[in-house]
Amino acid sequence: MYNKYSLVGINTKYVHSNLAIRYIKKYCDKKNIIISNIEYSINDNIDKILKGIRKEKSNVLGFSCYIWNIELILKICNSLKKILPSSTIILGGPEVSYDSEKIMRENPSIDFIVCEEGEKTFYKLIKYLEDKTIDIQSIEGLSYRLGDEIKSNKKREPIRNLDIIPFPYRNLKELKNKIIYYETSRGCPFECQYCLSSIEKGVRYFSLERVYEDIDFFIDNNVKQVKLVDRTFNCHQERCIRIMDYIIKKGGNTNFHLEISSKLISSEFLSLVEKAPRRLFQFEIGIQTTNPHTLKAIKRKEPFEDIKENISKLLDLNVGHIHLDLIAGLPYEDLDSFKNSFDQAYSLQPDMLQLGFLKLLKGSGLRKKAAKYGIRYHSHSPYEVISTNDLSYNDIITLKGVEDLLEKYYNSGRFKKSLS
Repeated sequence: MYNKYSLVGINTKYVHSNLAIRYIKKYCDKKNIIISNIEYSINDNIDKILKGIRKEKSNVLGFSCYIWNIELILKICNSLKKILPSSTIILGGPEVSYDSEKIMRENPSIDFIVCEEGEKTFYKLIKYLEDKTIDIQSIEGLSYRLGDEIKSNKKREPIRNLDIIPFPYRNLKELKNKIIYYETSRGCPFECQYCLSSIEKGVRYFSLERVYEDIDFFIDNNVKQVKLVDRTFNCHQERCIRIMDYIIKKGGNTNFHLEISSKLISSEFLSLVEKAPRRLFQFEIGIQTTNPHTLKAIKRKEPFEDIKENISKLLDLNVGHIHLDLIAGLPYEDLDSFKNSFDQAYSLQPDMLQLGFLKLLKGSGLRKKAAKYGIRYHSHSPYEVISTNDLSYNDIITLKGVEDLLEKYYNSGRFKKSLS
């Protein structure tokens, strides 16, 4: 039987795009397997999505799963099996990588789950579907059905030479008015217990030559903004400096959004930023909390006393948008403690201060230790905190109100004089 393949990305908003399905498509294209990509948002009607998928006439369908789309994807897959009973449905992504067998038991419509890093595993699975002489038990990183049983193969080792993964962008027409996501590395050197990046040890990098070539493409094509998904862009300081220096010298109108560690902001980094044209870079920095007991519990080694001066110096340069993050619902942080964390972060006067709420991600350290800290959370995605030993549900509701006020009055930028 002839197979036709489609990968489906369902984003949080129309302006977002899915990097994962583009990587997998390009990786398979390079090996002469043609795949189409389809993208929707969680705001699209389920019938519209089903109609669009059916129109593709693909019999092998892969879905990229995250906390924001998993509920919708499982509904779609259940209906798809009724509409296209002979179709093969494959899930992948962080939301299905850590309890794949449970998801398959509860959802008979799912045939395969690609766990963790997907490029090689998805390609091997396609080869299996094309040629059944391949032993399915040899495909690392795969969960599958074998008769009435659900099996999981050996975990796949991460790709060491990231340059074997082709650049995911060539046709930018489909991305007009959308955010373009990009990465120069995978992994993170830190062990923050609320984050999935702490699971993988070490950081892997695309070569600088490859990164420079990719940057040329973005700038030469006048892309408005490139948002890097590197967990800590400045973890390798020399490399970070070289990439930023290359962007500055290249010129152009593309803005680069970088997530950085404030602890690793060096004098060389600040000197380079000072030379950069205004709004060439924007920086996102996670403070998360200033409570020392909380920082220790979440294995985050960035005490506020050690980082506030670096953040202030970066803000004083006034060269671009600076975005700070806080997380409510972390261990040992009650309402008074959070007030203190908020006040200290607010006192820095960033361009944006985001108040987020702890999400107990599958596979994360805090999810495994939720009982220890009395963290109660919603059983459905995005698994947001309901209460903790230190923060009642009423406290959470109070902080939701603070979040709303923060967005309307501070982050909107329309009340700066009144607030001051």
